[in-house]
Amino acid sequence: MNTDVITWNEYKNDGSFLHLYFNKLVDAWVAYGLSAYGLRLFVKNNGWGNLRGFSKELQLPCTLVDEKTITQLLQQAAVLQQITDSYLQFRMQDAVDMSAYMKWTNKLKGQHSRCNDDLSVETPISKYVPKDRFIPDGMSSFSRQVKRIGDCFLAFMALVLFSPLFLICYIAVRREDGGPAIFKQERIGRFGRPFNIYKFRSMRLDAEKFGPQLSHSGGDDDPRLTKVGRFLRAHHLDELPQLWNVFCGDMAFIGPRPERKFYIDQILEHDMRFAYLYQIRPGVTSYATLHNGYTDTMEKMLRRMEYDLYYLEHRSWWFDFKILVNTFCNIVFGKRF
Repeated sequence: MNTDVITWNEYKNDGSFLHLYFNKLVDAWVAYGLSAYGLRLFVKNNGWGNLRGFSKELQLPCTLVDEKTITQLLQQAAVLQQITDSYLQFRMQDAVDMSAYMKWTNKLKGQHSRCNDDLSVETPISKYVPKDRFIPDGMSSFSRQVKRIGDCFLAFMALVLFSPLFLICYIAVRREDGGPAIFKQERIGRFGRPFNIYKFRSMRLDAEKFGPQLSHSGGDDDPRLTKVGRFLRAHHLDELPQLWNVFCGDMAFIGPRPERKFYIDQILEHDMRFAYLYQIRPGVTSYATLHNGYTDTMEKMLRRMEYDLYYLEHRSWWFDFKILVNTFCNIVFGKRF
């Protein structure tokens, strides 16, 4: 795919609509921008979900679209905004939160003013994380599908195997203060879509009465923790309900930890590359978790993002397996992270 010639019309793609253009030089329809990531969700049976290239001028991803796919997309469109012989623009029923994409494109157009307190972080892997180009997913379409099937199977087996432990944790949390045992919170997942993450509640019911707050010092001495919650957090048992998130497809076992939109907006003020992480599902554990631990400051969030971007470009089954084994060993031997 010749990406040098795919450089026009991209500024029109604001993310809220799906924009496709017929490019005569490559003799194919091309969808631009972050919205192109979501095409596979609408036409899963076509088998062409790969991100095929990106524009060198604007560093935006793009993917090829065939005639059969366009017909199916138009049948499922909620709003058809414009159609000509060479340009299609429409909104899908399954809308995506594109705020990160909007900030990204505004910056590329020169309309984005950076945060006054701009931070620059360095990590051991900084030299391997590109700062001047789009970072694609390192896994092939086939590898992603196998990973998803494996995650679903392992999550189901773990839910059955650990069901007695689920019951013990549930009763312990309920008995301490009578509040709900399961805590759910909206996080941002693949393609920028929100989902509810589930955990065993480890904090008091009024933990965020003054607004969103991060756990500090690894969460061990946070005054908002309950006694049972402190034990669950120290042994990572509060994360067990996320097996359900993995089984349902909101998360994977390995991937960037999901974050709240409140903090994502702050991260994007410092580094727009966070938007690249929307290509993959968030995970229960991650490469960044092993090396960066809890994130209670913006500087730590940006360091975690660099590890996540490195994982994004280099991820593979073998890389996932090593992360999973290292996480298991850290939990068994009581390492705090």
